[in-house]
Amino acid sequence: MNRRAKPEQAEGKPLSAKGEKARARLMDACMAVLEREGYHKMRIADVTREAGMAQGLFYHYFKDLKSLTVEVLTNFARAIHDPALVEQDVEKGDWYGRIYAYNLLIVKNYARRPGVMRCLLQMADEDSEFSQMLREQYREQLMWLVNLMPGLFPEVTFKRHQALMVAYSLAGIGEGLIREYFINESKTLRAAKLSEAEFAELLTTMFYRALFLEQPNPDKLTYTSNLAGMARTH
Repeated sequence: MNRRAKPEQAEGKPLSAKGEKARARLMDACMAVLEREGYHKMRIADVTREAGMAQGLFYHYFKDLKSLTVEVLTNFARAIHDPALVEQDVEKGDWYGRIYAYNLLIVKNYARRPGVMRCLLQMADEDSEFSQMLREQYREQLMWLVNLMPGLFPEVTFKRHQALMVAYSLAGIGEGLIREYFINESKTLRAAKLSEAEFAELLTTMFYRALFLEQPNPDKLTYTSNLAGMARTH
């Protein structure tokens, strides 16, 4: 695969409206090919064919295939973690709803674009800058909770590093389950045949129970409503 930039490639030159549309078509095509073929099998010809463009036009818009892929995956990752998008319909003070909104968006992306999510993880292993960006996205996603935990639990007198470790621990368990279900496609887990809503509810209920030491409002639950019985009685 030729990933090297051609010498004549112009960088930083403003594009016309037509050029911007062509560039967007290549980015949309890249997403489709990533999902279908994966990053390591993708070729420039695959992307331009998907976009309905001549292969020779590729270098008018991108330095090489990797730069296109990194830009596409970066935009995708940022959209997943945009608080304004995620929390737009959540009522203030609804902690279950807030956590559920984040989980549902993540579950939807893994369920509907497992190939892209797999490529995202692969790129993080291969590109240090991209990996750093993902880690920062993940940290920012959890920091809202870290910053609020001292106020939520004043009797704990949380040290900041303790709040950070608790948040990472709880979120990490859910992340591992999502990857095993959607990326590794564990037969044992997939036998549950959970819908996106059920999967997000499971993650949210377990996170909520671990954080607040109580069952969420039963009016919000379907798949996990019976877990209220998971409480020690003696």
